[in-house]
Amino acid sequence: MSLQIKGEPRPFITLIAIIVIGLFIGFSINQLGYFWVMLIPNVFLLILTLTLLVAYFEIDETKKQKSVILPFLSVLVPSYNSKSTIMKTLSSIRASDYPGGMEIIVIDDGSSDGSVEMLRKLDGIKLLIKEKNEGKASALNSAIKIAKGEVIACVDSDSYPEPAALKSAISLLIQNEKTGAVTCFIRVNDPNSLLKKIQDIEYLTGFGFSQITTRFLDAIFVTPGPTTIFRKRVLEHIGGFDEQNITEDLEIAWRLRKFGYGIEYTPNAVVYTDVPGDLKTLYKQRMRWYRGKLFNLRKHWDMFLNPKYGTFGMFILPFSFTAEFAGTVLSFSFIYLLFNQLSWTIKYTLSNLTMGAPLVDLSTMVVVGASMLMVGLILVTPWFLAVYLSYVIGRKKVSLGDIPPIALFLLFYGTIISFFYCISLFKEINRSDYKWK
Repeated sequence: MSLQIKGEPRPFITLIAIIVIGLFIGFSINQLGYFWVMLIPNVFLLILTLTLLVAYFEIDETKKQKSVILPFLSVLVPSYNSKSTIMKTLSSIRASDYPGGMEIIVIDDGSSDGSVEMLRKLDGIKLLIKEKNEGKASALNSAIKIAKGEVIACVDSDSYPEPAALKSAISLLIQNEKTGAVTCFIRVNDPNSLLKKIQDIEYLTGFGFSQITTRFLDAIFVTPGPTTIFRKRVLEHIGGFDEQNITEDLEIAWRLRKFGYGIEYTPNAVVYTDVPGDLKTLYKQRMRWYRGKLFNLRKHWDMFLNPKYGTFGMFILPFSFTAEFAGTVLSFSFIYLLFNQLSWTIKYTLSNLTMGAPLVDLSTMVVVGASMLMVGLILVTPWFLAVYLSYVIGRKKVSLGDIPPIALFLLFYGTIISFFYCISLFKEINRSDYKWK
C-alpha cells in the first residue's frame, strides 16, 4: 500500500528538542555517571518485563470455547503491486478449513505491476479495482461496503493464514457480543537470513508472550495488519478505518476501545507474514510504525492515563511510551559514550606515546568489560524467559542454531530499534511528511 500525508515541518523546534535532550542527558551523565544513566532506563524496562511475566503466570487457559455455528465470512485482501505474493496469500485463504461459508474480496489499490491482469483471470474471488492509489484504509473501507459477511477478516497481500486460523479466531470472536476484533499469532514467513531470524524471535515474543499477557490485562492495543478478524456491524458503527492514518491497524484498535468494544487474541490462529530482509526496509517499516504510534497518541490523547479505559489507559499506554522514551535516552547516552570514549582514547594514546608507556591498559578494559557484561546479563535475564515462553507458545523448540540470533536479539537488536525510535520521535516533533510506500 502507499499513502502520503503532508506534514508541517518545524526544524527550529526539532533542533531545540535535540539540544535540550542532549544537554539533559549530558548533565545527567556528568552528575550521576554513565553507569546510572544507562542503568535507570534499563531497570525500568526490567520492571515492565517482570510485570508481564507475573501476568503471564496468572493466566488461566483452562476455559474452553463453546461449540457455535460459524457465520458467513468476508475475507478482504487489499493489494498494491503485490504480484509476487498475492497468489500465495489467496492459496492460503482457500486452503482454510473454515466451515461457515466464505467470500474473498481482493481490492486492487491502483497497482502498476501487472497484478490486476493476473487477478482478473482468477475464478472464485471478487475483484474491486481502484484506479487511484489511496492507501490500505481506503481500500478496506471500499470493500466493507460490499462485503456480505457478518464477520470480516482483513488479510494483507503478503500474509498467509494457516488452515485453522480463521476458524479459531472467529470461534472466539462470536463468544462475546462486546468483542469487536480478534487478533492472531503473527509469525515470520521463511526466516532465511540472520535479520529475518532475529525478527522471527521478535515476532514470537511480541505476538506470543507479550500479546497473551496484554490480553490477560485486557489491554491489546493493535489489531495487526497481516490478519485480524472484525465484526462487520462494529466496523460500520465506529466508522471504518481512518483513511488519513499510516498505522490504521493501531488507530482502529484504540477507537474500538473508545466505543466500548473488547479485543481478543488467540495463539491458535497462526498467520505467517513476509518481513524486511535488509536494514533499509526495516528502517522504513519501523518509521511508519513508531511515527504512527506517536501520531495516534496525539489524536487519542484523552485515553492516556484515563481510568475509563482500564489497564489500557492507565498501564499499557504510559508504560509503552515511557519504555520507548527510555530507548531514546539510551540512544543519546550511547552516542555520548561513543564520542567521550573516542576522545579519551585519543588523549590516552597520545599521552602514552609521549611518555613511552604501553598504549593500552588491558586490566582496566577487562574490569570495565566484565562489569558491563554482568549488568547486561542481569537486565536481559527476564527477557530470556520471555523468549523461551514464546517458543513454548509457538510450539517451537529452541535449537543450537537459534542461540546466536537470540543472543543478538537480546543484546544488540534493541539498540538498533532504539535508534529507529529516536529518529521517529524527532521526525514526529518536526511534523515531517508521513509516507508509507
